[in-house]
Amino acid sequence: MFYRMTRLHFEEERLDDLLSFAETLRGQVQAIDGLRFADIAKTGEGEGMIIAGYESESDYEAVAAEVATMLGQLGEYLTSTPHGHQGTVVFSFGAPPA
Repeated sequence: MFYRMTRLHFEEERLDDLLSFAETLRGQVQAIDGLRFADIAKTGEGEGMIIAGYESESDYEAVAAEVATMLGQLGEYLTSTPHGHQGTVVFSFGAPPA
């Protein structure tokens, strides 16, 4: 599993606009090959994080330009350039037993 975390900064009063625009990207995001999930989490006043999981690093690399284009479209709603980190899982606690 490969993760990409992208930090976002936005004007708090525009959060609903940001999320409405993100909704318009739902179909494109769900069609990304190798993407297992992508979530937007609010982490504080005017800040958030996109957390995305891919099957592998090569899956992410194959779609990185497409993802960058989508992030660029969010720019209208952000107060600074998104800042990303990425990495491959080196240890997992896994899901708890059912």
